[in-house]
Amino acid sequence: MISIVTVGMNHGKYIEALYGSLYGEGRPEAEFEAVYVDNCSTDGSVGWLREHYPQVKVVVNTEPLGFGENNNKGVMASQGNYIGIVNPDIVLKKGSIDSIMNKAKETSWGVIVPQLLNPDGSVQYSVRKFVTLKMMLRRWMSWENDDSNNSSVREYLCKDIDQEKTQEVDWAMGAAMFMSRDTYARLGGFDQRYFLYMEDEDLCLRAWKQGIPVVYFPEAKMTHNHLRGSTHLSKKTLYHLKSFFTYLRRHGINAKRA
Repeated sequence: MISIVTVGMNHGKYIEALYGSLYGEGRPEAEFEAVYVDNCSTDGSVGWLREHYPQVKVVVNTEPLGFGENNNKGVMASQGNYIGIVNPDIVLKKGSIDSIMNKAKETSWGVIVPQLLNPDGSVQYSVRKFVTLKMMLRRWMSWENDDSNNSSVREYLCKDIDQEKTQEVDWAMGAAMFMSRDTYARLGGFDQRYFLYMEDEDLCLRAWKQGIPVVYFPEAKMTHNHLRGSTHLSKKTLYHLKSFFTYLRRHGINAKRA
């Protein structure tokens, strides 16, 4: 069984599409369960979810927690042998989860990441190189504009890889990532020292350091309505900076695969 773990905070307009796909067109043939961790929403999304999808296991926080801690909490509440970390702004395509499950059972892949699509159907730059100080500075100088042709940004976003080829990658956005429960446990889940941002990159780097490959699998496709919150100065920008320095303290300036 696979457990689909989602964390949300005032994401009512997105979870309707997510669960509509999970229990509709994108419903897997494999046995699955859905776990939703609500991070103190005030938009009525918990009530809506319980009314429309009572089969979803809902965990309600009494105080706001970080992305990693919330996902760890959701995994602890789940029972599947496989774990899918799926953000509320994802819409599942038909067969996406089954294709991942089939590959996970027949290969030694550790962390599997699907191809993410923009709402217009174009491929999203979800696969990344491990960040360096130069890359991060150039990325911020471009206001995290994915259309930038800056050489450092192109390298960071892996713009020149074959987007339709299954391949090992450094890391990918944590909007959708899949692994066995054993792998999740071996990694200790997400590092809770990151409140928001870079916990996905950290998890993938720790996987590589333990000899656990991260594989981009474009046969599995999902739409990602990317909710970007740190492209302009805000509280989330400060979270991103704090996470970046936490990452540097843990892994250094030029972290690479083992």
